[in-house]
Amino acid sequence: MLDIQVTAHQPLALGVHPAGTAPVPTRLHVPGSVVRGALAAAWIAEHGLPTKVPAAKRREFLTLFEDEVCYGPLFATGSQVVPLSVLRCKYRNCATVVDEAFVGTGDENQGEPSCTHGPLASGRGEVEFTGAASGPYVTQSTHLQIDDARQVAEERLLFTRRALTHRDAEGAERTFHGRIALGSRLSDESAAWLSRSRRLRLGGRRGTSGAVTYTPSPAATLVPPTTGHRIALRLIAPAILTDPSGLPLDLADPQALRAALDAELSSLLGGAHVTDVERVWARRERVGGWHAASRLPKPVELAVSAGSVLLLGFNRPPAPDGLLALAGRGIGLRRNEGFGALETATTAWEQVPGPEPVATGQDRAPDPAEAYARMILDTGHGAWFADNLRSHIQGPTAQRIGLLERPRMRRLTPDQRRALTRMLLDAPADVLDRTLGILSALNRLMERQTPRS
Repeated sequence: MLDIQVTAHQPLALGVHPAGTAPVPTRLHVPGSVVRGALAAAWIAEHGLPTKVPAAKRREFLTLFEDEVCYGPLFATGSQVVPLSVLRCKYRNCATVVDEAFVGTGDENQGEPSCTHGPLASGRGEVEFTGAASGPYVTQSTHLQIDDARQVAEERLLFTRRALTHRDAEGAERTFHGRIALGSRLSDESAAWLSRSRRLRLGGRRGTSGAVTYTPSPAATLVPPTTGHRIALRLIAPAILTDPSGLPLDLADPQALRAALDAELSSLLGGAHVTDVERVWARRERVGGWHAASRLPKPVELAVSAGSVLLLGFNRPPAPDGLLALAGRGIGLRRNEGFGALETATTAWEQVPGPEPVATGQDRAPDPAEAYARMILDTGHGAWFADNLRSHIQGPTAQRIGLLERPRMRRLTPDQRRALTRMLLDAPADVLDRTLGILSALNRLMERQTPRS
């Protein structure tokens, strides 16, 4: 195993497939396939194309990038995947967190999952930032589309790309962490090549973004996890699970799922057998990719989405070392491309602490979202703001400020206008998003309390 740290020096354009004319979105983490592709590009830059190097070097390339080496995803400090089994306050007005996979297994989760501030909402497998890391983490830029034949800008054709910022709310460069499982067939020379620090380019638009420093180190000795008869597998990357015939595995068929997982895991977990699939929290998605060397698309597969949780029962507690190996290896097909990465768990999910800003005068600074929501509500235009601000949260600051020039905003007092201007200029996108959630809840509460004539 190698522990990987990547320090970003430029924004990372980790785009996903665009939908129609919408801005090209970005992932909020570095998928394992992006790490693998960047390292393959570095190897080719050092040694040449695999088809034009000596046979020994070609075998080294295939062993590094087409064999059993597994490139896991990288997550920024203070971020993590929120599992689908987790319930939290929909409006984030409290710290209630309930993991349905372990309800009733600990004193903290006894009783019916509930929250006094509003409904509980399940996780969606999204990557979430906490603390100071949550600052403005997405930037976007608009570009002209260039006509390849004439090499001039095409008329009326603009496109917008989003990218993950390389600095957090405190101005520090973001660091990403993950692991690479080397496998047993990797030579010492190849392992040494992976173990050297180097500069890489991650993601798209590598001419103007994506510069990072790749710093590997031998994996720290991990304390073997506690084991029991119930183990939760939490996917942190999409997994391609198939039945013996190669077709996508039917997650609604517990017997087929149990048999497939037992066949894959029993030898790895010290002979412990999967006896039951107690519950599944899962979503599906189609995954593909682009093979840069051949300039051809990769096959599209039906995968189980990141954030999905499989709660398994075993005939006896799996070996702790086996669980560590499973977390490094992953499950399913195309693991060398970053698919199937997971975490094993025997206890409820917990939010990772992010780098918190230093608070003065008290232990923890209050969340400004609630103060912003009540300030907007006091203007008498709370519902209007909730409807119109949402589409401008990720847009340029000028668009947000432009809302104050709308006709209905002309009756604002000077103090209200100054306060709203500061909010629209200074508040990060995630704070504005929480503000609108709280504002919507307050609007509904006022509607219920207003008597009807």
